[in-house]
Amino acid sequence: MRVHQLLPWAAVLVVAFGLTIAGCEEEGLDTRNIVEIASINDNTPLVSDVWRWIDPKDHSKGGGIPLEQIPVVFQSRPHDDALTIQPGEPFGSVRFYQVDIEYLDPDHPDGADLDGDGTVDLKNYTLPWNAVVPIGQTAPPAYIQVISFQDKATPPISCLGPLADGNCTSDAVQYAVSVRLTFHGVEETSGEDIVLSRGLYVTIAELEDNL
Repeated sequence: MRVHQLLPWAAVLVVAFGLTIAGCEEEGLDTRNIVEIASINDNTPLVSDVWRWIDPKDHSKGGGIPLEQIPVVFQSRPHDDALTIQPGEPFGSVRFYQVDIEYLDPDHPDGADLDGDGTVDLKNYTLPWNAVVPIGQTAPPAYIQVISFQDKATPPISCLGPLADGNCTSDAVQYAVSVRLTFHGVEETSGEDIVLSRGLYVTIAELEDNL
């Protein structure tokens, strides 16, 4: 079985990005509002399915590209439990409005070459997004799609499933890539920017046919 594994140092990146914590700081004073990523995909690697059959034992019933929305959970806490929160003070909820999705490949700054043919297969992109983190609370999960429908319907990823056609030249059964997710937000009372990043390791395959 041939498996393409992009970036052998990906597991190290997952740990490194997982330790990233950012807050909102006021000049000359201690951090007043610590906002951090509690989890992405329940703190587990993402196993992305390129195709899902209605009945894995009877392909005549058809199937389709599955929707994969992974959960992102943020939490907010004051630096000091003795702090009080008053209206108008620079201390409040945080709204995330944008996410950058970067597929890490040391040979391609604009994305990842999954099959090693020199062409970027997964291109980095930015999406408008919305998630609100109430002050001093863990926010409900917000969701994001890391591998898009279009990517799954395009070679080389489509070649892993039944959408394979004459454009498929690789015999790989799986691809792997490290992804960096960067969330851009603003503390709504002070207007200060907050940027948080976390890594996610992703494997891509037709899962039911590989069980």
